[in-house]
Amino acid sequence: MSAQYSIETLLDEVVTLPSLPTTVSRITQLINDPASNLSDVANVIQTDPALALKTLRLVNSAYYGVGQRVDTVDHAVTMLGIKVIRNLAYTAAVFETFQRGSTELLHHSVTTGIAMRSLIDHSACRGMIDPDEAFVFGLLHDIGKILIYEFLPKDAENATLMSHARKIPIFEAERAVIGVDHAELGARLIEKWGLSPQLGAAIAGHHDLSMCESASDRKLAASLGVADYICGVSGVPAAARAVLHITDDHWRTAGISSRTVPPILDRFFASLGFVDELMRLAS
Repeated sequence: MSAQYSIETLLDEVVTLPSLPTTVSRITQLINDPASNLSDVANVIQTDPALALKTLRLVNSAYYGVGQRVDTVDHAVTMLGIKVIRNLAYTAAVFETFQRGSTELLHHSVTTGIAMRSLIDHSACRGMIDPDEAFVFGLLHDIGKILIYEFLPKDAENATLMSHARKIPIFEAERAVIGVDHAELGARLIEKWGLSPQLGAAIAGHHDLSMCESASDRKLAASLGVADYICGVSGVPAAARAVLHITDDHWRTAGISSRTVPPILDRFFASLGFVDELMRLAS
């Protein structure tokens, strides 16, 4: 049996949380600075050729469908706006981090972003975050798995074997093997990156709502858990043979009922064509 860790011991002795890429960190600072403007953000993006290319790909994609060809970063930033540019920067950082993981996990994460975006206006979280922010919640929900795969590969394998053998969800197996699950670890990475506290809380609690301190955090975490589950039952799990798990409390807290499920699924399946397009941003 592997040694178990507390979250603090794990971070002190085993796992090194990666820093937010410099360009993304600078963009975040500018967006949070009332004195900055769109031109300042565009100038920073242009110093990073990979991010500039992703920005132009995104603004010209069917996903955003701006209706005209955009050839410059300045124009792209103007067309997309601050919130979308911020989320694009986060997405670029996530894709960079996910290079250490599997394509299967990245595909699941992008699809969960689509699911979260599809359900947010039909949930108890309506008005708490906008659809583009909801996409980032889904995209980032499993980022802690990357850290477990990288720093604790044998424990990750043992947790997977336990999950399959005992038919328990992976987060429960991780707690049994490691002492900490990917959701808690991912929330700590969000905190280090200086991203939204409500994002970190939703990630921490998306499997276990008792991890949330406030009612609003529980609603976001529950909605994220439902989005994750929708992806799994739709054939896009985080890993092969993943044991899917959702509680009645998730549905109830998320405010999603039998009446609202059909429009959520309609929007989700209608948006799946964008997954491959978004995946290409990672290349």
